[in-house]
Amino acid sequence: MEHLPTAIVDHMHRTRPALTDEALQDRFGISYNTWRRIVADKPLRRSVAQRLISRIGAELAER
Repeated sequence: MEHLPTAIVDHMHRTRPALTDEALQDRFGISYNTWRRIVADKPLRRSVAQRLISRIGAELAER
Protein backbone atom coordinates (compact mmCIF):
# COMPACT_ATOMS: atom_id res chain seq x y z
CA MET A 1 0.00 0.00 0.00
CA GLU A 2 1.25 3.47 -0.76
CA HIS A 3 0.21 7.10 -0.83
CA LEU A 4 0.21 9.31 -3.91
CA PRO A 5 2.60 12.27 -4.04
CA THR A 6 0.96 15.63 -3.28
CA ALA A 7 1.69 16.98 -6.78
CA ILE A 8 -0.22 14.08 -8.35
CA VAL A 9 -3.21 14.53 -6.02
CA ASP A 10 -3.27 18.30 -6.63
CA HIS A 11 -3.23 17.77 -10.40
CA MET A 12 -6.04 15.22 -10.13
CA HIS A 13 -8.14 17.71 -8.13
CA ARG A 14 -7.56 20.43 -10.74
CA THR A 15 -8.36 18.24 -13.74
CA ARG A 16 -11.05 15.94 -12.38
CA PRO A 17 -14.34 15.70 -14.22
CA ALA A 18 -17.68 15.25 -12.51
CA LEU A 19 -17.51 13.13 -9.38
CA THR A 20 -19.25 10.13 -10.85
CA ASP A 21 -17.90 6.62 -11.13
CA GLU A 22 -18.09 6.80 -14.93
CA ALA A 23 -16.33 10.17 -15.23
CA LEU A 24 -13.53 9.16 -12.85
CA GLN A 25 -13.12 5.85 -14.67
CA ASP A 26 -12.90 7.61 -18.05
CA ARG A 27 -10.46 10.29 -16.86
CA PHE A 28 -8.19 8.44 -14.42
CA GLY A 29 -9.12 4.77 -14.69
CA ILE A 30 -10.27 4.66 -11.05
CA SER A 31 -13.53 4.08 -9.22
CA TYR A 32 -15.33 6.57 -7.01
CA ASN A 33 -14.25 4.48 -4.00
CA THR A 34 -10.60 4.87 -5.02
CA TRP A 35 -11.16 8.62 -5.44
CA ARG A 36 -12.53 8.77 -1.88
CA ARG A 37 -9.39 6.99 -0.62
CA ILE A 38 -7.21 9.53 -2.45
CA VAL A 39 -9.16 12.49 -1.02
CA ALA A 40 -8.93 11.00 2.49
CA ASP A 41 -5.15 10.52 2.04
CA LYS A 42 -5.48 6.78 2.61
CA PRO A 43 -3.00 4.36 1.03
CA LEU A 44 -3.85 2.71 -2.28
CA ARG A 45 -2.85 -0.66 -3.63
CA ARG A 46 0.68 -0.34 -4.96
CA SER A 47 -0.37 -1.23 -8.54
CA VAL A 48 -3.07 1.47 -8.56
CA ALA A 49 -0.74 4.09 -7.10
CA GLN A 50 2.04 3.26 -9.58
CA ARG A 51 -0.37 3.39 -12.53
CA LEU A 52 -1.66 6.81 -11.47
CA ILE A 53 1.85 8.14 -10.82
CA SER A 54 2.88 6.99 -14.29
CA ARG A 55 -0.16 8.44 -16.08
CA ILE A 56 -0.43 11.72 -14.22
CA GLY A 57 3.35 12.14 -14.05
CA ALA A 58 3.45 11.97 -17.86
CA GLU A 59 0.79 14.71 -18.05
CA LEU A 60 2.77 16.89 -15.66
CA ALA A 61 5.97 16.33 -17.64
CA GLU A 62 4.28 17.61 -20.80
CA ARG A 63 3.64 20.99 -19.17
